[in-house]
Amino acid sequence: MELTPRLQDIISILKERGTVNLKDLALELKISPKTAKGYARELYRLGFVEIDENDNLKLKNENPDSVEHLKKTVEIHDNEITLLKKEIEQLKEEITRLKKAPKK
Repeated sequence: MELTPRLQDIISILKERGTVNLKDLALELKISPKTAKGYARELYRLGFVEIDENDNLKLKNENPDSVEHLKKTVEIHDNEITLLKKEIEQLKEEITRLKKAPKK
């Protein structure tokens, strides 16, 4: 899912600052605190942010879905690399045999 430009702006602000209070966010974006809270709730629902009891907003440290996806991708690539290394060794052995074979 692609985020709206406004939600992307909020993510950018959080990446830059780490944490921002909803009132400060509303002032910066020139929107009402109620609207800022609505955006924050949407980002929370989507799993991008955490909101504390003082209405401070911060990015979540990691998205579990993306971490699992990355682990699977790395595992697949590790397996492919292992298979390719085996093939390279077999090719090296074949080249060595061909070099040692008597010429006709």
